[in-house]
Amino acid sequence: MASTLYILLPSKAHALEYGAADWAKNARPFALISDEGSIVQKGQQNLLDLRELATSSRQVVLLLAASDVSLIPVKVPPMSAAKLKAALPNLIEDQLLADPSELILLSNAPVNGVCTIAVVDRSWMVSLHAQMQLLGAKKLTAYSLSMTMKTEPDALAAIIDTEVRVTELAFRHDGQVGAGLSLNREVNDTSSLDAAQQVLQTLNLFAIDAKVKVSLSAEAMEIYQQAAEKDEVLAQRFQFQAIDWNTRTAGISVTSIDLMSSVSHDNQSSFDWSKWRWPLGLAAAALILNLAGLNFQWFSMKREAQGLSDSLLQSYRSSFPKESVILDPLAQMQQKINLSKKIAGQSTPEDFLVLAAQFGQVWDATTVGKPASLSVVSMEYRERSLFVKIKSSNLLPMEQLRSGLQEHLLTLVSSADGVLQIKSSRGDKK
Repeated sequence: MASTLYILLPSKAHALEYGAADWAKNARPFALISDEGSIVQKGQQNLLDLRELATSSRQVVLLLAASDVSLIPVKVPPMSAAKLKAALPNLIEDQLLADPSELILLSNAPVNGVCTIAVVDRSWMVSLHAQMQLLGAKKLTAYSLSMTMKTEPDALAAIIDTEVRVTELAFRHDGQVGAGLSLNREVNDTSSLDAAQQVLQTLNLFAIDAKVKVSLSAEAMEIYQQAAEKDEVLAQRFQFQAIDWNTRTAGISVTSIDLMSSVSHDNQSSFDWSKWRWPLGLAAAALILNLAGLNFQWFSMKREAQGLSDSLLQSYRSSFPKESVILDPLAQMQQKINLSKKIAGQSTPEDFLVLAAQFGQVWDATTVGKPASLSVVSMEYRERSLFVKIKSSNLLPMEQLRSGLQEHLLTLVSSADGVLQIKSSRGDKK
């Protein structure tokens, strides 16, 4: 059964507290979800322990902390995808605090003249790509949690993920781009109720008088409900529910911006032949079999042709033992036969009298009922062909003449400038 492995990643700032590589040794929330939407397996494991699940999955999807990705809606004029990609740094240059070369800028296709540009740190994505190579995933994609989360109509949807030293927020209004914040906190925070209330007040600033539906872990549910009850405004506007993986991934669609696409392309050193080894192997085997069959047939026909040529040559030498130069046994034998017929007083199909007599029969049948101006001016014999000059040749029905000649085994070679070249077709048969 095809499935997708989702892994929730820490924010860049939180990961760097452990070191660029050490964070991968810590357990991360994951879920293996089938294409039908059912959860096959979920829990928390480090990347090494997830390798078996990753290799057996159709793809691995990384959910990046919303605070690591800036999503900027921009109005754009009509342009091609290539031009839009090249223009991204210029479209938001006044909103960038870092050099564009240090960032990855990607956008989705414009809708009604507006596209969303995703901005993420290039070094962080390169580091993630390198770390994820140990998973051996067939396909690797990455999305911002603020764009993959489930939205709520007429409300601000929010996700609160509590890490050891940080609280990660992801929030989004329905139909709008999302955002996120990373809030530091102490490990042994004795004023957790006050900290929870500060988080809710922060979310309230982005709600813009709308309801706020917060998804968070069951362990943190009680403390946040108590924090909301301490403030009448928060109590009226906030609703809490236990988070599940559908809440985190319901927003993924074909229009979602894959933040790993640029890094995967840049780091792909060569074509992945391993995925195509069986199809290519079968194609190569089929090609080899076809070539072998064609070569076998060609060699068989070549041997047959050589055998016929040798037999014809032997027959010619037996019939004409005094002939020393043999270039074309079949043509030379035909010439010898015609010469023998002439010596014996017999005519051949290429003789002048035979050609003239047969042409006369065809001419009489073709010109019946035609004007008297259509007549033969002259007749000449050369190169084993009969050349007949016609007067008023435009009145001559050429198709009827050609058909009549074919019945007498004659061929109309050409009819240029009112001169008909007629040749015996029996002489062409080798």
